[in-house]
Amino acid sequence: MIDIKSYKNVLILGYGISGKSVFNFFKTMGFNVLVFDDSLADIPNKVSSVDWRDINLVVKSPAIPFMKHNCHKILIQAKENDIPILSSFDVFKIYNPNAKIIGITGTNGKSTTTALVYHILKNSGFSVQMGGNIGIPFCDLKKTEWYVLEMSSYELASSRYLSFELACLLNIEPDHMEFHGSFENYIEAKHMALDVAKSIFISYEDQYTLEKYSKQKNVTKISLKHETDADICINENAIIENSSNEIVFDLSGIPNLRGEHNRQNVEFAYAICRNLALSPQEISKNIQSFTSLPHRLNIVRKIGNTIFVNDSKATNPCSAGKALAAFVGYKIYWLVGGRSKKSDPIPYVKDFFSEIQKIYLFGESMDEFEAIFRNVKALVKCQTMASALNLAYKESLNEVGLSIVLLSPMCSSFDQFANFEQRGNEFVKIVESFK
Repeated sequence: MIDIKSYKNVLILGYGISGKSVFNFFKTMGFNVLVFDDSLADIPNKVSSVDWRDINLVVKSPAIPFMKHNCHKILIQAKENDIPILSSFDVFKIYNPNAKIIGITGTNGKSTTTALVYHILKNSGFSVQMGGNIGIPFCDLKKTEWYVLEMSSYELASSRYLSFELACLLNIEPDHMEFHGSFENYIEAKHMALDVAKSIFISYEDQYTLEKYSKQKNVTKISLKHETDADICINENAIIENSSNEIVFDLSGIPNLRGEHNRQNVEFAYAICRNLALSPQEISKNIQSFTSLPHRLNIVRKIGNTIFVNDSKATNPCSAGKALAAFVGYKIYWLVGGRSKKSDPIPYVKDFFSEIQKIYLFGESMDEFEAIFRNVKALVKCQTMASALNLAYKESLNEVGLSIVLLSPMCSSFDQFANFEQRGNEFVKIVESFK
């Protein structure tokens, strides 16, 4: 690792949540800190151009592109001037070289799994902090024995000093291709977490990962089915450890974690905590007391026969398909829209067309999804999420049985909202205003 203390002049590239955290960290440590940001105006120590004679180190925010096809101009200049470039995780690791880290990644489910592992460990007496891509930024984490960190593909690909005691990769589906340049690069970024871990946890159903890692001695294989070659699997509503062939957890007792994708989240959390010598009874008790995270299949309210579900975190077709699967048997009025991930949604949602009554399109992706769905399902273009929600509620009132108004937009929020949280909060606010 580099001797970061010898670099007294630091440039922060990007002043989002991560950038602010790194800025404050270095200022507190007595460094001279400048900030470059393409969009924000009202930020401290901002520069519009860089005199590289005055810079020793660059720390980039996770979403700043750095690959050949999209490398940010400041990073190109830094490389030309032989200036070291670090991620925010690198800074955390340099100042915490002996940290025991549980790294959790995957296309879908990583936030819930991170929060669930943290909840179990904390309530079992562990000295533990949670952060990274969820909650507390890396450089704001306090000293502790264990860290449970959600690792995005951005941060994994950007970091020099990755290392984990345990790392899990929940699943891989096409996502973030505009950043990584190809699906192969995205897969490689996710696999970086496993390549630097002492113990790894992988999905038996993930073809991109199983073939590469299944033969390793430090691997735990987790299946959503009753696979005898897996270490942890599911038979109907029960988690089974194949080493003993014993039922260790009844999944029907966790209403706060609905859907098959949450079954996988629970399996991974269970396997990680078993690796840390917790008993099945201790793990099960703490899983049952876990409250699901906001904007992830949250039932907001029921008015008459209409149930409103906020799944704003579903920013790609795979996660939206899992949301639809959680409500098989209901009449679904589906809100879809935002900035498209340019991934074909049909393979992920086609099995649920019989449940979908109508699709309500909004945002930047309306024309794209109209072309995809117009010949298979009734749909309407609504421009805004608020219009889509109001119309869906009005039309759901015609149903005799229970119906679901589902915000599971399978798009990022950046066309009309700052983030998926703002989108979900707006959905909740409107639903709560209904009489």
